[in-house]
Amino acid sequence: MKRNLVPLLGIAFVVAIAATGIFYGLFVGRMRDEEANAAKQTIVVAARAIDRGRQLDAADVKLSSWAGALPPGAYQRVEDAVGKTVYQATIENEPITEERTGSDQGKEGKGGIAKGMRAISVRISESNGLMPFLRAGHRVDLQVVNMRGSDPAVRSLLQNAEVLSVQANENNGQGMVPVVNLLVAPKDADRVALADSAAKIRLLLRNQMDDEQLARPPIEFRQVFLERGAGPSGPAVMTPTVASAAARVDLEVKLVNGRSSFFEDNQSRLTALPQQAAVRIAALQRGVVSDSVIRPQELLSSEKLTAFDQSGVTMRAGATWKAANGNNCGLRIQFVPRVSGNGAIRLRVEPEVTTDLGQGSTTRRVVADVDLVDGQTIALSGFGQGPEAADLLQKLFGGRISAGASRDLVVLITPRVMAPVVQAGLNGR
Repeated sequence: MKRNLVPLLGIAFVVAIAATGIFYGLFVGRMRDEEANAAKQTIVVAARAIDRGRQLDAADVKLSSWAGALPPGAYQRVEDAVGKTVYQATIENEPITEERTGSDQGKEGKGGIAKGMRAISVRISESNGLMPFLRAGHRVDLQVVNMRGSDPAVRSLLQNAEVLSVQANENNGQGMVPVVNLLVAPKDADRVALADSAAKIRLLLRNQMDDEQLARPPIEFRQVFLERGAGPSGPAVMTPTVASAAARVDLEVKLVNGRSSFFEDNQSRLTALPQQAAVRIAALQRGVVSDSVIRPQELLSSEKLTAFDQSGVTMRAGATWKAANGNNCGLRIQFVPRVSGNGAIRLRVEPEVTTDLGQGSTTRRVVADVDLVDGQTIALSGFGQGPEAADLLQKLFGGRISAGASRDLVVLITPRVMAPVVQAGLNGR
């Protein structure tokens, strides 16, 4: 019996050795294949030590072989890492990951801020439809809409700004508004902060490859109707508008020895009752010429001034004299026209009256904006009250003024746009 067991044990031992050899060969071979395959993977690593806050360029990174599982958030193409901002300092040959570059997919969604830049939050009240498409890294333009005053306006505040992150909606007391964090230059941060506090902000999402930045002037609400029209059989086309950058405006200014009741006497010729201010001001109806509201014997002087769009011109009315303290006294008026289109003009009028008072002098200054069409006249009066107005007339024009408390200086201004009309926006021609 014992003799029979010896051969069996020998055979079992040989079979065990053979099975172990076969298993070991298969297992080691598979492990070697897996290691070989793993060694073929490449990842992006730092080509040199990189400080926090640096925006990566092609010279900062390189490809390197990596065995085993890739680090979470690793980049495998150089172009994916270029342009990212390093949030954590990195040493040479260390993997570049989404966490280190502040990607929104990295840890806690932290965003890196490049040196010399600032991160700022803005509430986007007018672009809710874009929010589902907006992601970190997108490029946007920022518009600010000013609803204050009689003529709402919009202007481009920033162009090609980078989005750091998009936050959940914020309740501002009037409803939910989304909040977007942007990367901006320090010189723009204060303007963005003011716009975020006092106006409405819109976003324009731009193509990632589009980095063009063009000068875009502010647009007022009335220009939407003045500058664009749609024909019944075709798309909207640009109508002729004034080339405001070079628009010349001629101002005809007439000084009149009028009655203190000038506006009441000509009420049927006014577009509205005069504004009640330190100086009364009102526009004449379109087509009413200035000569029709004055008599020849009342005209004291007539001047023609030349101004340019958004550039002021100043005139002195009548004589000047010295106060006891040596200051110059008299009436000075500044005009600043702003040409919008199709002859529409917003004329800023700034009269300044300086008179002597005891041993010194006093100055009154008024600023008023009036909307007109080309050739329409506005009138100013009320530079003094009763005897004060008559006394001012006497000092400005001397013996040409007869004494009388009912007299008052009336200034009539008629602007005319002299710039050539251009056709804008037709295929660049």
